[in-house]
Amino acid sequence: MRLVNFGPVGIEQPGVLVDDNTVVALVPILARAGLRLHDMKDILALWSTIRTIIEPQLTLERDRISLADVRIGPPILRPNKVVAIGFNYPQHSTEILGPSAAVSEPVIFLKPPNCVSGPNDPVVKPFETTMLDYEVELGVVIGKMGRRISQIDALDHVAGYVVANDITARDIALGAGLDHPLQLQIARGKGYATFCPLGPWLVTADEVPEPADLRLTLSINGVVRQDGKTSSMLASIPELIASVSASMELEPGDVILTGTPAGCGFQLDPPAYLQHGDRVEAGITGLGEMTFQVQNEQV
Repeated sequence: MRLVNFGPVGIEQPGVLVDDNTVVALVPILARAGLRLHDMKDILALWSTIRTIIEPQLTLERDRISLADVRIGPPILRPNKVVAIGFNYPQHSTEILGPSAAVSEPVIFLKPPNCVSGPNDPVVKPFETTMLDYEVELGVVIGKMGRRISQIDALDHVAGYVVANDITARDIALGAGLDHPLQLQIARGKGYATFCPLGPWLVTADEVPEPADLRLTLSINGVVRQDGKTSSMLASIPELIASVSASMELEPGDVILTGTPAGCGFQLDPPAYLQHGDRVEAGITGLGEMTFQVQNEQV
């Protein structure tokens, strides 16, 4: 099932994409069952029950919305946590850490919830950066709360998967940290508004039987920059969930960004960063595609 949030910014509502062109709103269906739910996080927390309620109603629901007539927002609005994983693809790792550096445990950092934006919303380039970069990533959306989750049980905690982009102002993130590691500004460089486009929809886990064998691609102005497969990840999805949950409790709607393959702007020769007007298209097998433009911040 493909779950979406649709509508203007700030008043999105949850729905289901019943075919490639049609959305059915979930709020009226749930209301008829006595459930007053408007947030996808709450829906995911009760998903096993809610799915049995909505599935028979989707084909009967007369109120249908054309996908072309509405804005699609991020499938998760303001997740409690966006946990990003660094250095989880071989080339991306070695070009930053060097060939001899081994990451013994997945490197994690947090992006603020309000940096999440819709899949087709503009990405705003802050005036402070000249090194705005892209990172297409598989997003894993948590559906079941847990702490110290074992690798064996990890996939039972996954609600679904989503296309994500970990936008990064590399000059801000690194800054003085190149000479003094304690002065790295990772959260600052990755935390601006619009720096985490998600979507276009969340595909439930039952429809993604092989998340470890998905193709990720990203192009800028029609030129392919990234083309990789999740099978190249150094730490698997179960390993990531186990590692992250050893440090923090995972909650329904939390998003884990699993890392990015080679081809980011800083890896090119010469480096090529995002500029005002650039059109970015990023997609993952079976999960859809996001398309957005870069816009300079208006100050």
